[in-house]
Amino acid sequence: MIFFYISLSTYICFNIIKYKNNLYTLQKNKYDIKKYGQWIFKNYKQTFLNKELLSIVLIIIAFNFNLKIIGVSTVIFYTIMFLLDYKKKVKLKIDKPMINKIVLLILVFIGLNIWFILDYISYHYADIIFDNTAFYYIILVLFSYFSHFVVWLINLITKPLDKKHRG
Repeated sequence: MIFFYISLSTYICFNIIKYKNNLYTLQKNKYDIKKYGQWIFKNYKQTFLNKELLSIVLIIIAFNFNLKIIGVSTVIFYTIMFLLDYKKKVKLKIDKPMINKIVLLILVFIGLNIWFILDYISYHYADIIFDNTAFYYIILVLFSYFSHFVVWLINLITKPLDKKHRG
């Protein structure tokens, strides 16, 4: 079970940096939904054709191998990704709109991880509740790869809260 937590922690460490960078980009675009959406597509090489495209290999592994191989692959891949992106950290200005986005993002991550932990425990104690741990790895990979869209969607959801705080 310790290896499961290691794979989850490497994923989370990488995504903290990645989502922080994405939130910084959103902040540079002044939380404008349209501007940020245009930025995503104008910079498609940075958002889609990047080194994380290799994470699709993890999805293929999820369909073809057992959970231990998926876990090992996740640890190796996201550790390498974390080490490559560690120096690219940015400093966010924490204002009320940013706090709303961070809180919602954390709630989404907590929800996904609680689901995964429950699924993992049920899988390993023969009390199969969910029986879709490989599917969860696929969701994690997609949640990371499409992080710009997740940030865009979170911005869209929190937009009414931002207006409430401004006026």
